[in-house]
Amino acid sequence: MLNRLSAAIFATIVSTSASAGALQDAVELCSDPLTTGPEKLEQLPAYLWQSVTDPSTVPLVDFARSIVISFTGGMDDLEARFAAADQLAGNFAAMLETGQVTLWTRDGAILAVSLATTAEGGEHLGCYFAGPESTDIEQYWATYGPPETLPEIESIGLRFDESAMRFDPDVTYQMFSMWGRLTSDPQRTPLTDSYRLERLQQP
Repeated sequence: MLNRLSAAIFATIVSTSASAGALQDAVELCSDPLTTGPEKLEQLPAYLWQSVTDPSTVPLVDFARSIVISFTGGMDDLEARFAAADQLAGNFAAMLETGQVTLWTRDGAILAVSLATTAEGGEHLGCYFAGPESTDIEQYWATYGPPETLPEIESIGLRFDESAMRFDPDVTYQMFSMWGRLTSDPQRTPLTDSYRLERLQQP
């Protein structure tokens, strides 16, 4: 089901100093099972994230290039996958205008948060982060295992699936998380480090 939702997102959306701390804070906030999507949005300013209302003020194409690989797993051609970043950036901008996505920036990093209601009345939360290279990502590789080397897509990253802890017996969670670092030479984007979370909360 997560794959179908991810495909649907792609179809419709399809600094300064290094961002040490920005990735860690994004992961902490987005993966917290005790808060809903709207509650996470309320907390973002406390984590020093600044709201973006004009998409032209942030490098959305660089942001999209950083995360596009995770949305284009069904495409075989590497260049075509990265070329899809232009469409992804444009659709993020369109979704910002319609309120389907909120954009945030901090220390040269960009965070997009999408919220949707499922057919069953649950919540689908998406968090998409891209930022300059930092040491933040290394703690997740240390925790969940060393990164997988993926030379065919010029990147290294770690991917895992999990079921979030259930605090309410009447609520079911499914959560998918991915961290990545693009190692292309020359760089495709200065926002080399990425994080993606998809969470379904069903009643």
